[in-house]
Amino acid sequence: MAEKTTYHVSKRDNDGREWKVFIQGSSKVIKLFPTQAQALAYAKELCANKNDGSYVLLHGLDGKIRKC
Repeated sequence: MAEKTTYHVSKRDNDGREWKVFIQGSSKVIKLFPTQAQALAYAKELCANKNDGSYVLLHGLDGKIRKC
C-alpha cells in the first residue's frame, strides 16, 4: 500500500506575497498562488485525485499549522 502524501499550504519564504503548495519532506514547490484559498483548493484537489487518504496541512501567516 502506498504511503499517504501530506501536502502543505504556506506563505512563500522569500517574499511572502504568494502561497505555495508543496509535499512534506520536499523542498520543491508544486505550484504558487496569489491567495491562500486558491492554494488550499488546489492542494485539496491533489488529495482527491490521489484517493489514498492524503491530506493537507494549512499554515497561517506565522507559519504555524492552522487546520488539518
